[in-house]
Amino acid sequence: MLTGRMGVFLFRIARLRIMGTLVGLIFTYFPFLIPVKKIMINKNAIALPHPASSYPNHVLIIPRKVARSIFYLTKNDIDGIIGMAIKIRGSNHDYSLLINGGSRQDVMQAHFHLFDGSFTYQKGLSKNEGKCFNHFNEESWKEFISGLRGLNAFSIIIQVERDNTSNVYVI
Repeated sequence: MLTGRMGVFLFRIARLRIMGTLVGLIFTYFPFLIPVKKIMINKNAIALPHPASSYPNHVLIIPRKVARSIFYLTKNDIDGIIGMAIKIRGSNHDYSLLINGGSRQDVMQAHFHLFDGSFTYQKGLSKNEGKCFNHFNEESWKEFISGLRGLNAFSIIIQVERDNTSNVYVI
């Protein structure tokens, strides 16, 4: 794992708005240049340990395309990321995928935080309150994303339960 001054320096560079496209290009075409041990890599995404972990077993899953935010991701991209999360975590326990948008997004490349446990339980969210969705097709995904465009700050939580059912929450 990348730590110390070099890790802090690279993270600060990645946070610059102008670096979003460059970071996306590196993840797309040159993942071997990323000086971190990869947990998993495929044609759609890269998973690696979070350099400043905030949660138990905190992993970043980054799409392998230039995607400055979730608005650049398709339903197929999301399906691939969820599939990678399922392969990494397996089954028989709860885990959460979280993506921040608007002013909550620090790095200008879309990325998902994968961690153990039920983030929705920790935040007191239930299936009957707030915006909660459990299945998307391409049309409903576009409608969902379109509804987020006007928000200044948001987080999307994909909560995967022990039985591999999932729900999507917006906070």
